[in-house]
Amino acid sequence: MSQQKVVRQPVLFQLPTGLFLGLVCFNPVFETLKFVLEKKDFFDVEWPALVASEQKGLFPVLLGIPYFTVQRAQILWYTLEIPENLLNTYKAFVPHAFSGGVLRKEELKKDLKSSGKIVPFPLRKERGREEE
Repeated sequence: MSQQKVVRQPVLFQLPTGLFLGLVCFNPVFETLKFVLEKKDFFDVEWPALVASEQKGLFPVLLGIPYFTVQRAQILWYTLEIPENLLNTYKAFVPHAFSGGVLRKEELKKDLKSSGKIVPFPLRKERGREEE
């Protein structure tokens, strides 16, 4: 079974709950970003972030959830013209999203372990060996 191609494009959203930066996911074989934003009732966004306004400009504050769906009814406006410094900061937080491909599950786990963001839970077999 071949894996479907997915493209992720950054978009800045104004929602009733605040300003969000996210990657809109779509299949480039069947859709364009414009079609997804203009014509669909809802669309998927990955790695969402709230955007805080600071002296140096807009700054993303990650929400800590990997995925959410935005519905058109919730959107007040959106823009593709994201300030470069904001986009660069966002890319630094989620570099694998911009690497040109999707990381496999094993690679993502390895990245998270090496960054110290997850603590591995010991397996039962390993725990049993330690007790012996």
